[in-house]
Amino acid sequence: MGAARCVGRVGGLAVALGVGVAVFSGPGAAWADSTGDEASGGGTPMGRAGASTAASSGAGAAAPNRSLRGGAVRAARSQAPSTSDGASPTGAPSSRASVARIPSVSTSSTDRQAAVSVTAPAAEPESLASAVATPEVSPPSISAQSAPPASAAAPEPAAAPAGAVSAVLSAADSGTTDGAGTDPLLPAASSLAWALAAVARRDTMAAASVAAPAAQVTVGEQQTNNGVTADPTVEFVDGIIQGELNATSASGSTLTYTAEEGSNGGKLDIGTVPIPGGTDPQSFTILPYANWLDSGGAKGVETFNVRITEETGFTQFVTSIPLVGLLAEPIIGLLQRTPFVSTLLAPLIGGSLLATIDVDVSALAPGDTPVAFTYDVTSFDGTQISTNFFPAAGIQAGETAPTVLNGPGLGSPGETDPYNLAGTFGSVPGVAVIREEGYNIVTWDPRGEFASGGVLQLDNPFFEGRDTSAIVSWAADNPLVELNAPDDPAVGMIGGSYGGGIQMVTAATDPRIDAIVPNGNWYSLMDALYPSEVFKSAWSVLLLLDLVEAGARINNQIYEGVFTGLLGGFLTDTAQAVITSSGPTSLLNQLQAPTLLIQGTVDALFPLDQSVLNAETIAANPWGTPLKLGWFCGGHGACTTGTGTTLLAQQNQLFADTLAWLDTYVAGTGSGADAVPVFQWWDQNVVRYTSDLLPFEPGFNQATPYTATSDGGTLGIFPIIGGSGPGSNVAFPLNLIFPTEAGNSISVDLTPGTGEQIVGAPQLSFTYSGLGTSNAVYAQFIDNATGAIVGNNVTAVPVTLDGRERTVSVPLNDIAYTVGAGDSLTLQITDWSSIFFNAGIGVVDISNVQIDLPLRAIPTTT
Repeated sequence: MGAARCVGRVGGLAVALGVGVAVFSGPGAAWADSTGDEASGGGTPMGRAGASTAASSGAGAAAPNRSLRGGAVRAARSQAPSTSDGASPTGAPSSRASVARIPSVSTSSTDRQAAVSVTAPAAEPESLASAVATPEVSPPSISAQSAPPASAAAPEPAAAPAGAVSAVLSAADSGTTDGAGTDPLLPAASSLAWALAAVARRDTMAAASVAAPAAQVTVGEQQTNNGVTADPTVEFVDGIIQGELNATSASGSTLTYTAEEGSNGGKLDIGTVPIPGGTDPQSFTILPYANWLDSGGAKGVETFNVRITEETGFTQFVTSIPLVGLLAEPIIGLLQRTPFVSTLLAPLIGGSLLATIDVDVSALAPGDTPVAFTYDVTSFDGTQISTNFFPAAGIQAGETAPTVLNGPGLGSPGETDPYNLAGTFGSVPGVAVIREEGYNIVTWDPRGEFASGGVLQLDNPFFEGRDTSAIVSWAADNPLVELNAPDDPAVGMIGGSYGGGIQMVTAATDPRIDAIVPNGNWYSLMDALYPSEVFKSAWSVLLLLDLVEAGARINNQIYEGVFTGLLGGFLTDTAQAVITSSGPTSLLNQLQAPTLLIQGTVDALFPLDQSVLNAETIAANPWGTPLKLGWFCGGHGACTTGTGTTLLAQQNQLFADTLAWLDTYVAGTGSGADAVPVFQWWDQNVVRYTSDLLPFEPGFNQATPYTATSDGGTLGIFPIIGGSGPGSNVAFPLNLIFPTEAGNSISVDLTPGTGEQIVGAPQLSFTYSGLGTSNAVYAQFIDNATGAIVGNNVTAVPVTLDGRERTVSVPLNDIAYTVGAGDSLTLQITDWSSIFFNAGIGVVDISNVQIDLPLRAIPTTT
């Protein structure tokens, strides 16, 4: 075991802070290609600060030909398997006044559901049997699932590699994918990506119909320096300003590209324009800063810069040397920018050119022509919130469309790539999908992050919640935004993680939000980060590192909480107050916006119980809020059990359900939300099941659970040695959040019958006595068929080691597990977990162990 894993709390923090930048900047690697080749790869879009950037793998576009609008997305999603599920609807769609809509943009929710093979269920008799889940695959053939028809243009999607989560917090939360198969939820060659890429071909764009803005191309002067030449062109396609660097290297060296800030504060992404089979590494998309909104004047010219640099064999060798490379890279960059010296050393270190791109917005998008742009919205306290607006695909001046707000994950900027297909976790539809379905979309940098001002307060309703309300008011003044009433736009919200939490906070305090689809967020940060007063150290440090690496301005009390939690294993009263104030909790008693909750089954940061608590609170409020719940294989973790086919089918279903929810409650078109199951989940094999009951409602589970017991034993408590984690397939410090089978544990064998389903929270109880400084032991389930930790989750079980005999009974983290032929589980009670990083020592004698597994009340078919 490496020395880095054996450090104590102080050493662990020092090491983590030392490597944090390298870990979290990984997805932002610059594009590299060989001259004359069309390379493809991935990365993250940049904010206003210049950083090495690369193209997102969201290969797709909203076609300017309005006859193509919606068709590509629906055709791609129609490749998903049939998922008729017998779910019953809850709540009725709200009524809407008749409003102007985009011609040829609106498509009924029912049509969209049908397009993704969601079949409306037939009426079933009111009985217990009809109120429980019906598996799409019978238990004996649980691993079999029909594959979607193969597209002639697309290769078979490859399975995501196990443990490939180098971008768990950065790329996954920012809604980017890297096109290299490292996103556990978005297969690199999904039919959705390929279909949209085909629509987005440059020749298709150039052949736009007269009903949409025709592509206008402007050509700048050729620019050359030390063997690097660029001849940028800029064009305007269906509301998006984009272009091509047209760069070459005289020596044939590999080129890299780094975007710099626009002269007025606009935002530029490198490598985002899709081409057949991927993205164009020399392309760029631009969001000009809408200074015309400040002055009320005409759109003007904005200048952007891209640093184009050669990579020679020498620079590649030097920068690849551990530690030396970290020092050499900025020195080489400085030399490449220094007059005379850069020319003298160019054959060795490569040439460099700062390419200038002049964007004449007034010429590209004259008058009221809809155009995507960025703008600083003034919040309640004067804080400027950097906000990005993308018009619905095909929309014309004088038309309106409903609007969707999409908040980013923590430590990530608001999405700026108009062709991005998948947002957070790969389960949130990206900008391209939302635009294509007839919605304007708004993204933003949260308070205290990237181009926005202020201090980050963790989705506090008094700060970030009010920021979002200010964005809603600002959007209501946009002539492209459909209104329900003055200052009341037809608006819904999507997003995951931090972008899921802000939905609940905003919708519970601002009645103008018509519907929300929060994904992978929390009910209580206290409960999620400090369960049973045991600090979730690894996750808290990674979240802090993510913010520090992003240059966020953070409430100092958040730092205090992380440091006391890491060094002492406790949170001060002040830190607890700050964390408690962030997020929905009691605000959900006021939530009236129809809510589709989505949570990840392998999410160790915000486990499934957070969605159950959210659902229970919303269901109990007095407003009769329409509510449905879904659990998918994903979240803050890696879904290592799915194939390209099963993960694609899951993604398509989640996208279809999200769009149906928005169509019904935001756009007011049809009743597609009725076909969304009351509760749906994907088990450990990524097989989908549905139910007419929520998992906490009477009748969902059998009255009698599966019960197993053990005499227990004596457990020595030592940090690290013999405990659960860190994982071996991921680099430090990300490996800390992945549990493993423990070598030092008390085990209980569990053998439920084949076909049984465990969907909910097992209950663990035991008697113990012991001595020591540890305040917890840890419980986890091993899937004996795979050796994986079920749900990627460990539950902290609080203990008091004062020599007295005590009894503890706690619910463990919820799981979604179907017992196949030969399957069995092992409960492990172990002394240490890398997720919690408890430094306590001691010894504990455990006896009378009992574990109760909730079993689904599956109907008997006749």
